Amino acid sequence: MNLRDLEFLAAACRTGSFIEAGKVLGTVQSNVSLRIRNLERSLGVRLFERHRWGVVPTAKGRVLYRYAKRLAAVVARIEREIGARRGKRR
Repeated sequence: MNLRDLEFLAAACRTGSFIEAGKVLGTVQSNVSLRIRNLERSLGVRLFERHRWGVVPTAKGRVLYRYAKRLAAVVARIEREIGARRGKRR
């Protein structure tokens, strides 16, 4: 698991769709689906219920989403406090 995987999970939770998550993340649905499937395999749990009309996080998915939001906030705070940005050096 890495932070980028958690970004994919968070986008899917927020949008309720792998297609929409892909749009938000600047990638395609198949990439979102693959990242989520790999995350599910590595954790050994289902994170989403998949339906024709979209996706709904499972109870475990909601727990991981809460952690993902916290981690994203911590990363943003670190970047603000030390003045670092992805791809930029100071």
